[in-house]
Amino acid sequence: MTTLLESTSSHGQETDQGVLGRVRAHLPKIAACSAEAEAARAVPAEIITALREAGVFRMSLPKAWGGHQLDLVESARVVRELSRADGSTGWTVQAASMAWFFVRSLPRETLEKEVFGDGADLLLRGAIAPKGKATAVRGGYRVSGRWPLASGSFTPDWMLAGFVVEGAPTLPDGRPEMRVALVRPEQATFLDTWDAVGLRATQSTDFTMDDVFVPERFTGPLVGDNNIPAPFYGLPYTATGASHDAVIIGCLEGALGDLAELAATKRPAFNPGAVIGADPVFQEKFAELHLRTGALNALVEQTGRVVMDRALAGEEPTPTEWFGYTGGHQHIHHEGTRILNEIMTLSGSSGLYSSNPMQRRWRDVRCVSQHVAGNNGSLRRLGAVLSGQEDVR
Repeated sequence: MTTLLESTSSHGQETDQGVLGRVRAHLPKIAACSAEAEAARAVPAEIITALREAGVFRMSLPKAWGGHQLDLVESARVVRELSRADGSTGWTVQAASMAWFFVRSLPRETLEKEVFGDGADLLLRGAIAPKGKATAVRGGYRVSGRWPLASGSFTPDWMLAGFVVEGAPTLPDGRPEMRVALVRPEQATFLDTWDAVGLRATQSTDFTMDDVFVPERFTGPLVGDNNIPAPFYGLPYTATGASHDAVIIGCLEGALGDLAELAATKRPAFNPGAVIGADPVFQEKFAELHLRTGALNALVEQTGRVVMDRALAGEEPTPTEWFGYTGGHQHIHHEGTRILNEIMTLSGSSGLYSSNPMQRRWRDVRCVSQHVAGNNGSLRRLGAVLSGQEDVR
């Protein structure tokens, strides 16, 4: 399906000739394997390998460390196209490629020499939520805990884990000291917990660690200074929501494509002489859904470009700009669910069958919309700023 709003910027053209162009060559295979992937609860290994070679897992990392240094808008376009083919694949790529943002506070020397010293072609998996507990010991921390939602149907090169430091003084705002760690996958135990309504092939399983020693240099504050040399990583915390939005929008675009195919072939039960696409009521509703989806894509591109331009200029986004960006995530998550519900309604009984990819996209979007990025309170914060309330929390 042709999307309503395609970027013609120089950024977009450069991406087409690089990561995005290479990814497009794999989209037919990804779409063809989507039902198989869901049944197996894993994106096929050959697809992960092909996408790794295409550069998607290093697409947002600094050029100085071997990455492509795409900004958040450019990387979201890659995720969107993957998600149009298959939501689980799009989610897997966004989770593994964007999670490096959350280790930006680790010491620069650790990242540069010990993590990326041999290149940026690495797979990352884990959970940023500080579900672990740690005790400070000589040279580092001893960490234990259980973390949910570690997306990725692959063996990672590194694991990401957030934790609370027990016994440490509270922070000025009253919260406990929270840190993030990078550990090797052999230090973690994965649990087969991911049996969910959507994104079934992402293997977003739980993992545990039991009294694992993590050197101090492989940890950093959960919210701290940026030590990754690329403008994207200088944005305020929670900058990766654009890639979540891209999964939703890609699934919507895929579902609209499914509906277009149905419109040309499906005949109403009590009017077999016509196809549903000839019905003026259907046509108008289809057009509305197409435009609403295009508007969501325009929103994420526009708000993402505003905050990214600030980062490129070495500036902080204004509160209105930042909460417009993060509030957009909340809006897109929930409006995306509403749009896909309406697409399913237009499809009639056809959309209910497992053989129809529309119902998988429906479940995938429902699953994405449960994420904290879609329930982050930013709409309220944006409304407070717009109302002149400066003390926004």
